[in-house]
Amino acid sequence: MRGQKQLKAHRLLGLGVFLALSVGTVMPGRLMAAQQATVQVIVKDAKTGDPLYQAHLTLRYRKAGGFLRRPEIVSYTAKTDKNGRGSFPFVPMGEVTLMITAPDHESFGKVYEIKKNNQLIEVQLRKPRPQL
Repeated sequence: MRGQKQLKAHRLLGLGVFLALSVGTVMPGRLMAAQQATVQVIVKDAKTGDPLYQAHLTLRYRKAGGFLRRPEIVSYTAKTDKNGRGSFPFVPMGEVTLMITAPDHESFGKVYEIKKNNQLIEVQLRKPRPQL
């Protein structure tokens, strides 16, 4: 009888340790909220410096997976206003990819490191080169 109680106690202790370790490694994002920022983007014509209205902005980042979950790509889109400005709220600090397309301009894509809130990214788009 005494051996069975010790065995049960040992199993419960082992289960408790397993659960405690699992919570710390499986759900670190839930335990510690990721620091987030707002990213501001300004898009201008490279030759004239004029702001580009209605440029299509796409911002992507990789969201870490958890236990038995794969990482996922999160993607946000926006359009620039008449001042060539667009913004993305609630972007986690770290590496993001920004892609921009605008009528009569070359497409643009680049990886940026978001290090602070209200980080400003300025991009100048060129007109397409004439084809031969």
